[in-house]
Amino acid sequence: MAKDERLYMTFPNDFHRHPKLRNQPAEVKWAFVEMNGEARIADNDGRFSAEDAEFLWSPEILDALIRSHPTRPLVLRDGTDYVIREYSKHQQTKADREALSNKRAEAGRRGGLAKAQASASKSQNDDGKPKHSQSQSQSQSHQTSTHLSESPSLDNRASGATDDQSEPYRSTLASQYGIDVMRIRAHIFDRLGLTLAPEDTVNVSIWILNKIPQPPRAPTKYVLGAITRSPAEVQQYIHANGLA
Repeated sequence: MAKDERLYMTFPNDFHRHPKLRNQPAEVKWAFVEMNGEARIADNDGRFSAEDAEFLWSPEILDALIRSHPTRPLVLRDGTDYVIREYSKHQQTKADREALSNKRAEAGRRGGLAKAQASASKSQNDDGKPKHSQSQSQSQSHQTSTHLSESPSLDNRASGATDDQSEPYRSTLASQYGIDVMRIRAHIFDRLGLTLAPEDTVNVSIWILNKIPQPPRAPTKYVLGAITRSPAEVQQYIHANGLA
């Protein structure tokens, strides 16, 4: 079943029994429910300009909400605005969503780095050396040198780390995610003007891949396309997580 992306309001189970509402006419009760719904839709944290509020509800209904309690009414009049009192205690605010988004982003960053580091650790022997023969290492080194010499622009644009530093992440991604970390790193530099460390490029790549339900057939191509399609979103993630 697809995830329900709609916004929701929250009210206590005994909402209909509350003294501030119990003796109010039905139209006043319903107007308060509508006001919370419109606040969520408009993302205004429960604050309406007089022009908007008086267009949606009659002055009599708004006055009844303001007079619902002598000192703690359901709705306050603040200058020219109508404000739902204690809105942030009952409904999600913009600050709440930003905090949740930052928390998820940080969790994703830590999880991605931990996974990459664990994969890199598995690819090494107890003595810290890669689990392949010296001849294989020389062959891979030769292939890497050949690849970089054929694409000097990638090497020049993403030269923030040496090959010795980037190789563990490149080989880990190649085996675990099927992506080319140096190519993505160079693309980030081209599109965003940011030079990331290899491990931070890993983080960004995993974050992009985790945004879709199923792994793509061509992970590198998908990550490059995502950066091209949404450069501002990627740049915001990089800066929010202190990656550049």
